[in-house]
Amino acid sequence: MNTKSNIFSSLFQEIAHANVLYFLIILFLVVFLTSLVIIPKIRSLSLQLRYVDSPDHRSSHTGIIPSFGGVAFYLSYILVLFFIQPIDSNYVSLTLLSSISVMFFTGLLDDVRDLSPKIKFLGQFIAVFILMTQPDFRILSLHGFMGMDEIPLVLSVLGTLFFLLGLINAFNLIDGIDGLTGITGIIVASFYSYMFYHLGSYYYLAIGVTTIATLLAFLRFNFSKKRKIFMGDTGSLVIGLVLGLLTLKLMTLKNAAGPFPFNAEQLPLFLVGVLFIPVLDIIRVMALRASKGVSMFKPDRNHIHHIIVDFGLTHSKASLFIGMVNFTVAFVMFNVIQVCNSLISSLILITIFLLAIIILFLMNKNRGAIQLKLKIRKSMLSFWSL
Repeated sequence: MNTKSNIFSSLFQEIAHANVLYFLIILFLVVFLTSLVIIPKIRSLSLQLRYVDSPDHRSSHTGIIPSFGGVAFYLSYILVLFFIQPIDSNYVSLTLLSSISVMFFTGLLDDVRDLSPKIKFLGQFIAVFILMTQPDFRILSLHGFMGMDEIPLVLSVLGTLFFLLGLINAFNLIDGIDGLTGITGIIVASFYSYMFYHLGSYYYLAIGVTTIATLLAFLRFNFSKKRKIFMGDTGSLVIGLVLGLLTLKLMTLKNAAGPFPFNAEQLPLFLVGVLFIPVLDIIRVMALRASKGVSMFKPDRNHIHHIIVDFGLTHSKASLFIGMVNFTVAFVMFNVIQVCNSLISSLILITIFLLAIIILFLMNKNRGAIQLKLKIRKSMLSFWSL
């Protein structure tokens, strides 16, 4: 039985390697079309069970919208991970299925019952911890970045836990307007897929393509006026975890089946550039909450997308604009690290972050002035109407 399994695995790998383009096209179409069929059914069921997102003072939408679009993401990953097991040379599929499942049900319970921040964080921690039991996702080297090469195991595990939990919550936080998490996820997954293709890592390339396909299908309905659906925490937490594990895998690869298109030492700079918007948003929001002495888990309207939308842009335009910024920064850093050394590349990335923070500060300050003027005007109109 084991011999037959090995023969099937070898044959599958040969087909995948020999016909990578066809493999990717078929995979993309199957996931995309399956998601297009599944999402409307999930939407109908969500409406029947009255699992919907009602607007509050923080919401950027009006009306009752069904959620659970993320169920389609989970089903897509389960389907793909099952069929690509033959090219899972390091036997990580079961670990990924377990981790993604724990994260999925954590998000599902949060969407249904509105879990407390502590319980929600516990579910995230368990999902990430399961991932950390797999040696394939332990970053034991920074490839010489900032003079650091080998990393002690304990420090590696703790640092990886912190990074993954931060990234998962970063994607959860940017899921505040139509399309933003979907577009950002597609951009990140696209850059990562290019890297995995370049390195010949087809197992993780398949996961990246799955992410792109299911998110594109989701955007078809997320941007719709009549058939709108949100991904909910069910989706944003799963997407954050998957993109996080792909980030970790890139950090553990060094000249796997082909060389990096740049010095591996600068890989962390490239990854931060690709994750620009989620990283910028969570750093900025957490810093603001800490400066005000409020809980890190207390929701507010200080996110990047809130600032952009409050300046008059629609959800779709704001999401496309923010996505374009993310793509530009990622593209710039991809090219910068190919021609500059680590020091200059680091200074350029830091400068980009500082400029973004300053611009957002000025925009937020101006937004407050605009809102104050509108309140005064509204009060005056109410007074004269008496």
